[in-house]
Amino acid sequence: MNQPAYPAFDPSAARFLTFGQILDRIYRLMRAHFGLFLSVAAVQASALLVIFAGAGIGAFNLIRQTQMTKLPPHGFPIYFVVAFAVAIYLLLPAIAALYVPAASYAATQADLGNAVPFSDAYAVSLRRFGRHLWLMVLGALYVIVPVVVIAALIGLIVLLAIHANASGGWPPAIVALIPLFVLLYLGFIAYCILIMLRFALAYPVCVSEGLTAWNSLQRSAQLTRGAKGRIFLVLLVIYAATYVANLVLTCGLMTLGVLGAFAASLAHVAAGSPAFFILIGLAALGYLIVTIGSSMFSYAAFTTALAVIYHDQRRRKDGIAPESGMIPVS
Repeated sequence: MNQPAYPAFDPSAARFLTFGQILDRIYRLMRAHFGLFLSVAAVQASALLVIFAGAGIGAFNLIRQTQMTKLPPHGFPIYFVVAFAVAIYLLLPAIAALYVPAASYAATQADLGNAVPFSDAYAVSLRRFGRHLWLMVLGALYVIVPVVVIAALIGLIVLLAIHANASGGWPPAIVALIPLFVLLYLGFIAYCILIMLRFALAYPVCVSEGLTAWNSLQRSAQLTRGAKGRIFLVLLVIYAATYVANLVLTCGLMTLGVLGAFAASLAHVAAGSPAFFILIGLAALGYLIVTIGSSMFSYAAFTTALAVIYHDQRRRKDGIAPESGMIPVS
């Protein structure tokens, strides 16, 4: 019998994973379950492809109609803008709330040595979809609320300075406050990173321990306490690896695009001709496929990394076997 490509998770192991062992385990899990992780990510990728392809087709048709009627463009119709805004701000969080728990469950189970099928991963996600969506909303509020408060304060300061400046133009007080605004922006970026690290394990916690959305955030904060630097470095390495892989794919697509444009010029394809629009459509489709495929790979890598970190932190913080907190699939 062939040996597994990676060692099964051993809850009785007394030692904790080092930085290098965490990266090695992520790589082995990705290699052993690559098809499963990508198939789980394909649901979100397909939904994103439909949304953005639909928006692109709609925009293309509006541009064509403007050219055919010879009317000057006055911007996109309001219904198109509203539909796209609804898709972005309502559908995308719902899609993510469906995908992330499924991916987290598949990855945490794989780290325990259990290769769950695609259907079980999404069954767990769908069973508590409302909880998972609320978890995403709560996590976002930690970022949105400070942004609203800071933006309101900045807006109030600007309005007061403009009102006090009778000569018009940029008030001297605003110019003097520009360094403060820059510091606020940098501080906000640092705050977002800390929030991301604090709640990085919320979804592995939610699907593995069956906690509510609020308790999952608190549990993640407990597990990541004192480990944010290590988690940040692991995620940074994963980001760098996926960035390089995505860059290679993008360069390959750009090379094909240049070759296609050169061939079109040799064939004397005129701008605005049917062949021209077909080539543009193929280029856009290729770009979407590469982008979505790269996203699938990135999502799978990050969810796998968080699953490995989750189990390692449970051993560090709890000193117990992670299986004792697992909820059944059925």
